[in-house]
Amino acid sequence: MKDRSSYSAEEKLDIVKLVLSRKRSIQDVAKEKGIAATLISLWKKQAEDAMAARFQPQPKGRRKVEKTEECAAAETKSLKNDARKAKIKASHLESSLKESKKRVALLEQQLGELCAVLGYKLVKARKPRKSRKA
Repeated sequence: MKDRSSYSAEEKLDIVKLVLSRKRSIQDVAKEKGIAATLISLWKKQAEDAMAARFQPQPKGRRKVEKTEECAAAETKSLKNDARKAKIKASHLESSLKESKKRVALLEQQLGELCAVLGYKLVKARKPRKSRKA
């Protein structure tokens, strides 16, 4: 009784290539290598199935990839960092708006004083009324 032999992927591939190239028959290769012909036939079938599966139409679009915990943690950290930056930017914008409102109020006050000195009456612009169509 023979001991069980294990064959590497490279050895199996070489044997299957010999058979698929039609240079040698399964029987000849089996005798030369000392392997059962049924085993070579099995490897050949597995190779053909793998080739057929490789050329099957693939679904369109991106493949959906499940996120690992590390990836999710990194994304969460990035989102928190972005949120922190957005809060800082919002506070800067709020302070700039307050400063602008103060400058506008000061300029309105100075304009009022200037109009009083020159004897003009300062009239604030009103929004136009919507006309009624009959």
